[in-house]
Amino acid sequence: MIGFILRRLLSAAAVLFVVITASFFIMRLAPGGPFDQDREMPAEVRANLEARWHLDESIGQQYVRQLTLIAVHGDFGPSMKTPDRTVNQILAEGLPVSLVLGAQALLVALIIGLPIGLYAGLKQNSLGDHVAMGAAMTGVSIPNFVLGPLLIYAFALQLPWFDSANWAGPGAGLWAHLRSSGLPSLTLGLYYAAYVARLSRGGMLEIVRLDFIRTARAKGLSERQVVTRHALKGALLPVVSFLGPAFASLLTGSVVIEKIFNLPGLGTHFVQSAFNRDYPLVLGTIVLYSALLVTLNLVVDVLYTLLDPRVTYDG
Repeated sequence: MIGFILRRLLSAAAVLFVVITASFFIMRLAPGGPFDQDREMPAEVRANLEARWHLDESIGQQYVRQLTLIAVHGDFGPSMKTPDRTVNQILAEGLPVSLVLGAQALLVALIIGLPIGLYAGLKQNSLGDHVAMGAAMTGVSIPNFVLGPLLIYAFALQLPWFDSANWAGPGAGLWAHLRSSGLPSLTLGLYYAAYVARLSRGGMLEIVRLDFIRTARAKGLSERQVVTRHALKGALLPVVSFLGPAFASLLTGSVVIEKIFNLPGLGTHFVQSAFNRDYPLVLGTIVLYSALLVTLNLVVDVLYTLLDPRVTYDG
């Protein structure tokens, strides 16, 4: 297991190197620049700004400078639009918001999707199964940028139970936090709850047909014991494999939701930095998202060995 983790860490470093390189050159080669404005900027001012941010150097020199800054110091430098703040500081402020939002949305997805999917898998072709899968198909079909405004209208405007454009972190108190984060978490979580329901149903259908489940029933175990002791772990394997990419998708997919609900997370900073051509902030956000995705995939692989003893990574 240790050897597997070390190999994955080395491959993760290679992946991040490719991400940094590709993102750097794509940004530099894209039309426009950080100092392009509607009104023409004086040549002297533009020259000073480009010298300040080393944009007067060749693209190769800029790349080596940026790569050295990241690899040696773990720093992306100051933001071009807010030079009094570094990219690391901006990411450190936005990351907790996006992490809390993503974790709550994932919790919503599991709380809603798992019971529905497991029940549907145990009651295949019943009325409950058809209703559950119909609801899951509806959840997959509704985009979150449509669901979000609908929830705002229903539960923030008509029924003022939640706030629609205010973020109060966990430190503000449980109720204040839930009022501010409930709707965005629900908007993100319902979409993924549909996927969790479908995956857990498929996992349960596959497991209950295996020989060891029939053996457990033949021994006289109750249906509840068969499910909880033997079938549940195997049924959860497809869901576990989905959780790593799903959480990363929740973080990256929260860009639209953060804009709709006016949340100060990574998505908001990423969109604004892209519009502003803030090269360091765009690069820092992309690298952070990539690092989270690689890390979460590694965690999922380790969890696989805990749920299924047949899965090993030796050799």
